[in-house]
Amino acid sequence: MITMKVFLFYLLILIAQVSVAQKAFQFPKLKPQAVSTAQLKPGNWNIISTAEGDLNGDGTADLALVLEYFKAIDEIRVYGDNTTGIIKETQKPRILAIYFKKDEVYTLSTQNNDFILRSEEGGKLGDPLQQIAIKDQQLYLRFQGGNEWRWELGYTFKFENKDWFLTNAINLYYNNSHGDMTERIYNFKDRELYTTHGNLYRRDIGNYKTSEVLFFSQLRTFKTFKKPWAWEIMPNVYL
Repeated sequence: MITMKVFLFYLLILIAQVSVAQKAFQFPKLKPQAVSTAQLKPGNWNIISTAEGDLNGDGTADLALVLEYFKAIDEIRVYGDNTTGIIKETQKPRILAIYFKKDEVYTLSTQNNDFILRSEEGGKLGDPLQQIAIKDQQLYLRFQGGNEWRWELGYTFKFENKDWFLTNAINLYYNNSHGDMTERIYNFKDRELYTTHGNLYRRDIGNYKTSEVLFFSQLRTFKTFKKPWAWEIMPNVYL
């Protein structure tokens, strides 16, 4: 009888451990306000990139930052579009946070747990996060990755009507050895798409350029654009 009680005790412990292990990773809710960058960092998270500049037109330098969790976890990520191509990856989660600054106080404008590519999503080139910058009241995000065939992605977001809208983007796909490439430049405000086919290393010779109307239902935001490679903007063309 004693042996059975001991067995049941350890069985309950095992079930509890499995339950905890299977619990989904929870992103922290960032502080809504702070007076210093150090106060914006939750425990077990590191700030890996920052940018400062005016984002809302008040003449004060605002702040954008990327935070990374201290260890790798199993994370579900989306590819293809927002509902299909879902895969599990073991990597360190990242957060994009944007704070407006006024009277020496940072106030959270948005927190996004999905859009920033993780360190393992760049292929053999390593960490795909290349740049986060603020210029002309816009936020710039740049990524790259691949191996022999490489890709570069750039996104520009602007704060308007109390939300963050994707205004411009660039998608470059090229062969690192011989330079064959396709480059697409998107202007979402004017609904224009400029495409260049040719050679990355000989842009002035034989490159074929086209322009066309860009069709989409509405401007994307951080809420409606899940992450890079998740918007099939045209048949078999992902941004």
